[in-house]
Amino acid sequence: MKMFSRAVLFLFSTLFSIVIFSGQAAFAACHAVGTTSAGDGSGSSWANRMKNLPTNLVRGDTYYLADGQYGKYTFDTPNSGTSTITIKKAQSYDYGRSSDGCSNDISAGWNAGTMGSGQAVWDEFYGGTDTPQPGYLILDGNGRPGAAGVPGCGISPSTKTSASDCGLKITASQGQDSDFDIGLNNNDGQHRSPNWTFRYFEIQGGGDANNGAYSEEEIRCRGGCDNFVVDHSYFHDTGCDFFKIPWTTSFIVQNSYIKQNISSATCHGQLWYTEVAASGVDFHSNIIQDIQGTGLWVCLTGCQASNWNIYNNVIWRPQGDNRPGPSNGIFSCINPGNKCTNLRFIGNDVVNYTADYAGALGTHCDGNPDTFVWENNLFYGITPGDRIDFQTCGGSLTESNNVYLNSGTPKSGTNSSDIIVPTGAPNPFVNWTAGNFRLASQIADVSNGMTLAAPFNVDAAGSQRPGSDGVWDRGAFELTSGSAPPTPGTPTNLTGVVR
Repeated sequence: MKMFSRAVLFLFSTLFSIVIFSGQAAFAACHAVGTTSAGDGSGSSWANRMKNLPTNLVRGDTYYLADGQYGKYTFDTPNSGTSTITIKKAQSYDYGRSSDGCSNDISAGWNAGTMGSGQAVWDEFYGGTDTPQPGYLILDGNGRPGAAGVPGCGISPSTKTSASDCGLKITASQGQDSDFDIGLNNNDGQHRSPNWTFRYFEIQGGGDANNGAYSEEEIRCRGGCDNFVVDHSYFHDTGCDFFKIPWTTSFIVQNSYIKQNISSATCHGQLWYTEVAASGVDFHSNIIQDIQGTGLWVCLTGCQASNWNIYNNVIWRPQGDNRPGPSNGIFSCINPGNKCTNLRFIGNDVVNYTADYAGALGTHCDGNPDTFVWENNLFYGITPGDRIDFQTCGGSLTESNNVYLNSGTPKSGTNSSDIIVPTGAPNPFVNWTAGNFRLASQIADVSNGMTLAAPFNVDAAGSQRPGSDGVWDRGAFELTSGSAPPTPGTPTNLTGVVR
């Protein structure tokens, strides 16, 4: 009986390990997909791989993609309860074996050199045209370089080793309205698209080409997206906005690198743009570089925004960069009918940034009374003439324990808990010019932050606040002892990074 009990325990332990470490449900049916077909084209193995994703995918299954260019794809598979579909980049360490969680081992015919060493790339991805709106889709670039399995796409304590770190990718083409476009025929907010997950995913926009000729969004949810997660991803060089989300009740962007947009006469750029009703917006532990246009998180023309948490991010402009910044604030709630309620900006670093107008790195409004929370942030090297300003339009600002170093003196909103050193303050970072924003030492200018509850009691690297020294540091990172590796700067070895 004891032997039977041990066997049962071993079986359950094995099943539990497969579920936890495969990143998907145990024993999913798997399919091999390439840019060309082979064998009988059924997808039952790499020797019989299918050409491109089929129009109708099977709920509960996993589709492994080999390296290559896949053109355009429209995801229209109807929902079936909460059953999920996973589209996954095949990698040298995960390509559809039984040990990878597949009920049908598809590994026959696998070639890591031609199938698992690069990216699977789409020109454009449409997230459904039908009603009701499909969802429950996981797009997993499966980027885990090295034996340690450390993620290497977006924010990571590891060095990028290959393009496959962001295993899935979308590239822009001129005249394209959105790179990832969800709900083409559902612009009413009544046919929402539920439960999307992006991880280890790269989107490369049109960038500065032809002075904003691309005028695109990298992710657009026309009819609204709920329970949307972006994790360990790299979005860069958009022709206008990164996220245009008119409706949502939960949208999370975490552990990712978001780099550089353009604002033009035809499309005023933003990082995030809402124009109807958005609650539960959460950006944390990201590096955000070179955002210009109206603002960073923007609520426009009838927008009703509530309960946005923006924390543990680094917002920066590299040394020597002369790109413009926002014209209407980090939080911008403007145009008739808008209302912003409980928008929180907590524990962020804003480094070497600029704005188009003085005051435009704070909050801006021109309508209904708004409520903002602004605590434990670290500003360093801001153009002194920009002088951060706070507008609430008759609402309220909860502001405390921020630090402004070499950033002039804010025009409004400060109190005795703030630290303001207009010029001559020491650099608090290990090496911000190289993209290392960890604290170099414990200095009075950044210590004694305000004690806050979860989720703000963990920093951008996952360290507990306060640190082992008992001090709660302001900004995105706690000072930690030991040999923790630094957060990297812009990825430099992915295709199309530098324009």
